[in-house]
Amino acid sequence: MAGRDDLDVIVIGAGLSGLVCATRLVAGGARVRVLEARDRVGGRLLGVAAGDGVFDLGGQWWTAGQARLAALADELGVARVRQFRDGGSILAVEPAGPPRSLPGRLFDALARGRRLAALSRMIARAGAGDAPAAWDRDSLGAWLEREVPDVGLRTHVAVHCEMTFAADPHELSLLDYLTQLGATGGHGDPFDGNTGDEHRFVPGAHALPARLAAALGDRVTLATAVRAVDDTGAGVQVVTDTATLRASHVVLALPPAAARTIAVSPALPAAVTAAVTATRPGPVVKCVAVYDRAFWRDDGRSGEAYLRPGLVRATVDACTPDGVPALAAFIVAAGAAAWSDASSPAVVAADLARLYGAAAASPTAFAFHDWGCDAWSHGCVAGLPPGARSAGAAWRGPHGRIHVAGTEAAERWPGFMEGAIDAAERTAAAILAG
Repeated sequence: MAGRDDLDVIVIGAGLSGLVCATRLVAGGARVRVLEARDRVGGRLLGVAAGDGVFDLGGQWWTAGQARLAALADELGVARVRQFRDGGSILAVEPAGPPRSLPGRLFDALARGRRLAALSRMIARAGAGDAPAAWDRDSLGAWLEREVPDVGLRTHVAVHCEMTFAADPHELSLLDYLTQLGATGGHGDPFDGNTGDEHRFVPGAHALPARLAAALGDRVTLATAVRAVDDTGAGVQVVTDTATLRASHVVLALPPAAARTIAVSPALPAAVTAAVTATRPGPVVKCVAVYDRAFWRDDGRSGEAYLRPGLVRATVDACTPDGVPALAAFIVAAGAAAWSDASSPAVVAADLARLYGAAAASPTAFAFHDWGCDAWSHGCVAGLPPGARSAGAAWRGPHGRIHVAGTEAAERWPGFMEGAIDAAERTAAAILAG
């Protein structure tokens, strides 16, 4: 590969995508260095101790159709357990009204009703590349107001949009919403009845990047922010605060918004620049409340709940496999943007008490991560506003010696761990193929 260069490949970003890419490149005989701005690996996968357990405060689930993620977990010896969903769920959509119990999952109930079949057909068209560009001029919110007269159904779809993209439906391109769901091969469509059961990882999804990094050893350099990338034609120069490194190729294993902090020369193509500029990072605060007992299970509930309005938008059971009782709570979009570290934990407990009763008001331990304020993630998920896709925005590569990875660059399952692996393995294969 390299001739006079110091390295074959420099990978910028030690999240799941960057570490998988580096691992595949090393297996192919490449000399690789991974540079990470944080003082830890994992990117948007993060494990945090709370009470007697360690919990995922970033991405955490495997679901049906994610073959690459399952294979990676098996390769690394990371087990999976089914997400607990036994019992009823809760829906609260009235500001002052009591929460309503559902016999199962909210989106399973929607699918059984087949009342949003039109949306499933549109998702299938977008996944097949058959979506009209006019859909990009609409926001999801505008389409819902025009085409879905039932207020309850509109609310359910809005909850799904907020939980998937951390965005209000009016902020997100209808086409982007449909295209990203279509890229899951139907598994991400909650309206067609094919949703798969989620599984969690043991000891957590954060174990995946930790084990990849351990195997890469001193090829991974932490606390090293990249300031500039210069493709000279004969090689690539990567400038950090303390050094200039040289390689034959560089991989940007980053969210598009994170690439805004790196000066790239020559400038990336207009489509990539448009994606960097237009991408709307979704603010998310993920919280874990630890308790003495899993009272929701005692009451025949799954721990799954959806609220709109309210600071907390959703909850799920987060009990550890070894029995530490906990609920995970998600704050997204406008609620996450307004999050206050000092006062909001009490508001979270109040929302949990509204759903589950007085027992939920006093957790024994509480932990959270504010992804919207994370300087290197710029939010947890990414979406495009109306008009961006039809204007050509695309986070893709390669461009000369500069390659693009990260989950947003995936062809399948963008926004998921599966997508991070998809983009990583395709990028590594392209580089190794020369």
